[in-house]
Order: sequence, then structure tokens, then C-alpha cells
Amino acid sequence: MNIRLVSFAILTVVVLASVAFGVNYLWDKRFGPTSASAADCKLAQELIDKAQTPPTNATEADKWEKEIRQIRYARFEDDGISTEVGRYVRWKRVQATGAPERPAEGELDEITELAIGHCDDSGVDLKLPKIVLG
Repeated sequence: MNIRLVSFAILTVVVLASVAFGVNYLWDKRFGPTSASAADCKLAQELIDKAQTPPTNATEADKWEKEIRQIRYARFEDDGISTEVGRYVRWKRVQATGAPERPAEGELDEITELAIGHCDDSGVDLKLPKIVLG
């Protein structure tokens, strides 16, 4: 009787783990980051690289951010990666100008995770330097 109970418990755990894995996989496919093209991911990297040297003057930084936004709107095919690049650029502007705005807890990590997720299948290894706001 004990061996049957143990066998049943093990089988139940294996089945539940398989179902959980399957649900997680389907959830990620349905609600996870979209798959951006290699061209979009290369453009994203170019804009992220450009975002490393924003102007420190608030007026110039706003103009700089607007120029990047125009590039995003004109050239990106995938809205998901475009959005994450825009969020990243915004916080780089805040960092450079010393503006008092602060992201919600975990937002900067989320930007990085989602941007990289959009480019997972593109063959482009997206690199986003960490933003540290003082």
C-alpha cells in the first residue's frame, strides 16, 4: 500500500510539473516580448549606444530625445523593441540632466529584460548598460 501511495505521489508531481511548464511556455509565447527582426535589434543597439552620451542641458536633452523618438517611429517595425528603447532613452536623459523623476521599483531591470527578450531570436546580442540614478 505504501509503495502505491509513493508511486501515485511521484506521478502526480511529475504531471503537475509538466502542466506548469506547459502553461508557463504558452503564457510566455502569448504574452511575452514580441520577436523583433535582426534589423530592428541592430537599430535598437545603435540607439542604445547613442543614448550613452545624452546632453546635460535640459533643453538640449529634450531635443535629443525627440530626435531619437523620430528615428524610432520612422524605422522600427516592431513596436515592442521601439517602446523599450524609448523607455531606456528617457531614463538616460533623466540621468544626464539630473531631473528629479525616478522610475518605479524594478522598472529599469524590466526595460533591460524586455528589450533583450524582444531580440532573443534575432541573432543580435543586445547590450544595455545599467542606468544608475543618484
